[in-house]
Amino acid sequence: MRAAIDVGVPAIELDVLLTADDQVVVWHDPVLHPAKCRPTGADYLGARVDELTLTQLRTVDAGSATLPSFPRQRAVPGERIPTLAEVFAATTGAPIWWVIEVKIDVTDPRDRAARHTLLNGVLEAVTDAGVRDRVFIHSFDWAVLQRARVLDPHLPVSALAVVGETFAPRSKWLGTVQWDDHPDDLAGAAAELGASVVSPDFHSCTAELVEQAHARGMAVLPWTVNDPVIFGDLADIGADGVVTDLPDEMLAL
Repeated sequence: MRAAIDVGVPAIELDVLLTADDQVVVWHDPVLHPAKCRPTGADYLGARVDELTLTQLRTVDAGSATLPSFPRQRAVPGERIPTLAEVFAATTGAPIWWVIEVKIDVTDPRDRAARHTLLNGVLEAVTDAGVRDRVFIHSFDWAVLQRARVLDPHLPVSALAVVGETFAPRSKWLGTVQWDDHPDDLAGAAAELGASVVSPDFHSCTAELVEQAHARGMAVLPWTVNDPVIFGDLADIGADGVVTDLPDEMLAL
């Protein structure tokens, strides 16, 4: 994240999960994947993050392992999984936006039960860090976004979606929004939600979607774009930004 700030990104997208002792940590996967981290004490590899306390997570080296699918990834041996508050503290003074994905799997009863605690922890961290005016709450679980708007009607929310999967008939991901009220109209559904941003997978980001979203006053933020050709295509149809693993290369374009 510091490296991304150094190359000049306008925003950082990150994922947050809840530990067993209700601490908000920055980590993408629901489990400690063996390819991504190494034990330094007790072996917690394969364990769910929400089954471990922050103290237990602190023993995991999350910086030494690199993935072949990310050849430019640099090892940072000894780096630990940080809390959201620690990320903010480590980047104090950077005038960037934060796109915070509240990671909830609506098919998992444990995740559903934790959604309010996780969201409350996120809002507490952004308030304490003084960045609440530079934050989007970002989630596939639209119930989280609806709850965020109840807690703070001025807080922008970003509606993540995979067309045909999370945005689909009889979907459990849409909170109280009904797909049948907006068949094949992701922008309309996100507008009912009160979203400021609609964030589709890039395969689903069409000129029609961008036009419909802009007509409703919403920005469009597709993910995850690492191909310069796709980046150019999305720019041509008016997408407002992209989520990428290669910020320096995309900024150069």
